[in-house]
Amino acid sequence: MFEFQMLMQEIKSSFMKNTLKIFILLIIFSGCKSINPSKPKYVGEPVVLPKATSEINIPIEIPLSQIEKSINEALSTSLFADRGMDLGGGFMADIDVNKTGTARLQAKGSNKVSLALPMNMIGNLKFEKRIFGQNLNTAIPFNENLIPEISFIPKIGSDWDFSLQNINIEGYGRSMKYNLLGFEVDLDPIIRKHLQKMLDNQLDLNSISRFDFKALATDAWETFSKPIELQQDGVSAFIYTQPTKLKVTEEITSDQKLKLYLGIEGEVFSQVGSAPVITKKPLPNLQPNENKENKIDIMVPLAISYDELDQYLIENFEGQRFRTDKNTVLEVSNISSQSYGDRILLHMDFIAVRRNRKEINGEMYLVGKPTFDSETESIRFDEIAFDIQTKNILARSATWMKQGQVLNQIKKMASYPIGDYLNEARRELRLQSQLRTEFADFSLINPQLDVEGIYCTEEDIRIYLRSTGKMNVKVRGF
Repeated sequence: MFEFQMLMQEIKSSFMKNTLKIFILLIIFSGCKSINPSKPKYVGEPVVLPKATSEINIPIEIPLSQIEKSINEALSTSLFADRGMDLGGGFMADIDVNKTGTARLQAKGSNKVSLALPMNMIGNLKFEKRIFGQNLNTAIPFNENLIPEISFIPKIGSDWDFSLQNINIEGYGRSMKYNLLGFEVDLDPIIRKHLQKMLDNQLDLNSISRFDFKALATDAWETFSKPIELQQDGVSAFIYTQPTKLKVTEEITSDQKLKLYLGIEGEVFSQVGSAPVITKKPLPNLQPNENKENKIDIMVPLAISYDELDQYLIENFEGQRFRTDKNTVLEVSNISSQSYGDRILLHMDFIAVRRNRKEINGEMYLVGKPTFDSETESIRFDEIAFDIQTKNILARSATWMKQGQVLNQIKKMASYPIGDYLNEARRELRLQSQLRTEFADFSLINPQLDVEGIYCTEEDIRIYLRSTGKMNVKVRGF
């Protein structure tokens, strides 16, 4: 009876030990998620790559004094002259009008500019008419100093031509009416007609090279389209923009300036290896610009292929051993990467070398979400899941697997530095944003470059960099 009880006790104890082992194995196996590299799994919504857009908005301030200087240089001393002008009712006039002083520009509000133009009007007012069978023929000379106030709105058209719109003569500083033989003659209509024609002919600011906004826009458009080359580890990546819109709005400010809000929009692309062949596009027609802030906002998409990631991991970690505990070191080889839904899968062969125990070998799969580590400026993996494939069925219950050291070591290993890319991008963006034209100098100030997001595609890893800043504009003297 006693022997039977002892036998039952041993059976019970053995059953409890085996049950405990099975329970531990179940816990350990549940910690490793089964990963099938041929069947990627999405976590959340499928990956949709954002559109890489580029937007530059530049306020350009031009003092009216500089435009005033250009106007005075453009105006000749002789403004206009005419002979035998028919004023109607038998009245005619010979007239010469000359500029006598410096024209002055003044902001008048509502985007209107006023031009005060000192001039001298000299000539003869003639009267020739047959009255009661007699020919009346008389003339009176005049010599008047006038300062007509001419208002207009400066406007850049959709084809980039600069013009003066809504030209209006507000006054001459005196009456233009004359009395001859009891008849009142008003010279305003004829003078107004000639002044407006003169302004159209002599104040064509498009003919002033330093005031050529079309040339300015062309320079900005072509600079905006040039590819930027970035290099890391001997690999070249080219970033280029396809501009799509040009916008501008004019404003006359109370501090006597013409302010232009120039906007350029486009889409940014990247290409690895050879430089892209870019076909120049002509300037598009202008659109109005509602944005008045100083803003540079460029999204730069960088692509890192899985081959590049593999090459880096192999060169830096192939054959290295990582200690997982005091009795075990782990050696990895045949490292490769691929997409796994919205994440990255790393595959590697491993050998676990254990003190006084048999080596364990097999395959390890690690799946993680790529994120940017700002401190090390590298891509690392978060939310990691892993799985091992080995013929040793008890390998998962080994001490080196129970502890989190394996995962920590792999997490340290599985990173990809992009600091060189970022530094190169910062440098190139600063260089490319330095634009010198005959009209003005442009330079980027307070540039910032941040990683906006990282996305996994079947072909590569997409890193979206966002460059922001402001533009400093120094208008050259006309």
